[in-house]
Amino acid sequence: MLRYQEGSASTQEREAGFLEQLRATAPGIEIISSDQYAGPTRETAKRTSENLLNRYGADLQGIFTVNESSTIGMLLALQDIGRAGKVRFLGFDASPLLLEAVRAGQLDGVVVQNPLRMGYLGVMTMVEHLRGKPVERRIDTGVMLVTTENLDSAATQQFLNP
Repeated sequence: MLRYQEGSASTQEREAGFLEQLRATAPGIEIISSDQYAGPTRETAKRTSENLLNRYGADLQGIFTVNESSTIGMLLALQDIGRAGKVRFLGFDASPLLLEAVRAGQLDGVVVQNPLRMGYLGVMTMVEHLRGKPVERRIDTGVMLVTTENLDSAATQQFLNP
């Protein structure tokens, strides 16, 4: 697992959720690195990814990255050494580059959120709060795993292009 950056609450929650679910459903999988941070840009993420691949490349069977820049950095590093598509790889967030990598089989999938729904529900929840009405502490705004199998589906396209 390639983390994003210390202090980033949203990605720390993704990291914790991933590790928790992995331990619960696949306890035999050994996590060989969970303490490396990609940093804020695709360039810093690529450097960190290169270091991880140099250190663990022979033993590496799967990768999880927690945001767009870390996913792009890891993808670029894998492409440079000819391993893109040869290692199981899931990332988070969508961009044209990452969606093309999914289509090409270099990335098994990306988890995407629905930014339009996030914005809409954020505003509506704040309006209700300001009106003195009770609001939910947590609101699920939706998430989807985009893979080669569903990349071109109408439901996926609604998520990617709301």
